[in-house]
Amino acid sequence: MEFLTTVYLCYKELDKRFAVVGTCKVTKQARIEATVLNSLTPISKSDIGKNLPDVSPTTIEAVLGQMVRTGTIKKIGSGRNTRHIKN
Repeated sequence: MEFLTTVYLCYKELDKRFAVVGTCKVTKQARIEATVLNSLTPISKSDIGKNLPDVSPTTIEAVLGQMVRTGTIKKIGSGRNTRHIKN
């Protein structure tokens, strides 16, 4: 039964990721924003990089900075312990 639960959760996560992509081309910025806003827990820059391996750390930093400036997300901590969460 645990195997089926794991498979179900994997398909659910996959479906969520494809919902972001859909049928049209989605920008890297939109994918980063969706990753942060869909996260239930505070997420770090490295976590985003693991989820979106084709996006550079510089792009991730730029989008996160823009989201913090607009008030969409808030920054928690500093340095390596910095996390971001939906405001």
